[in-house]
Amino acid sequence: MQQDGDSLNEVLLEQFREQMNNLAAAVQLLDPVVREQGEQYEPYLSILYQSMYRMLRLMGNMEYLQLDRQGSLELREASMDLAGLCRELAGQVAPLTELAGVQFTYEEEKGMLLTRGDGRLLRRMLLALIANAVQAAGRGGRAGLRLAVRGARASLTVWDSGPGLAGQKREGGLLDRPAGPGLGLRVARSIAGAHGGAVVLQQREDRGAQAVVSLPIRPPEKDGMLRTPSMGMDQTGGFSDLLVELAGVLPYEAYTPRTME
Repeated sequence: MQQDGDSLNEVLLEQFREQMNNLAAAVQLLDPVVREQGEQYEPYLSILYQSMYRMLRLMGNMEYLQLDRQGSLELREASMDLAGLCRELAGQVAPLTELAGVQFTYEEEKGMLLTRGDGRLLRRMLLALIANAVQAAGRGGRAGLRLAVRGARASLTVWDSGPGLAGQKREGGLLDRPAGPGLGLRVARSIAGAHGGAVVLQQREDRGAQAVVSLPIRPPEKDGMLRTPSMGMDQTGGFSDLLVELAGVLPYEAYTPRTME
């Protein structure tokens, strides 16, 4: 039965991918035509772009979880600076969350933390958790990322000033949306697990909730090249991973063609 379900999912994903390619091509063709009509029409194009990025996020999460179930997920480990990855990502995220009215901050105990891992996937994990935090915080709220070291493990905490876990579990809340942020949380947990780690959701003492990622610190390879992944663009499709993963929480103004350029 599981094989039949996987086969059906593969067929659906292939059809989804085909339609997404058609949509992306149509939007790119419409872009210059709409711009020629004047700036007053750009909001409609922005909404179209945002919807496309939201669908890309959903499709990407579905594809990832399908590969994970099949045991065919490829982990590309390399020596890396985890602190550098977090610092770079936070610097890219903060200006975008401001558009959603959320102040995003970053704290670290170490300016450099050498380990081994798949920087591309770890970045995706953090973006999924950050998207959840920004949505929970809401306009006028705060969210952030904190990197600490606990013995032989790195502790990555993504927090928010929202209603907390009790508020998120209510009907229609953050944790009750399996096709949206809930799916991203599953991806984040899978990525952490692939690195020998785990994600735990906790209530904060003052206000809000936090997702704590615990990862083992693994010695870099001898004579290995140190990498701090810079993944501003998705190398497989040319789309910004920031705009894809945050598509559910950013306002449509973030997808104005002039802004994305």
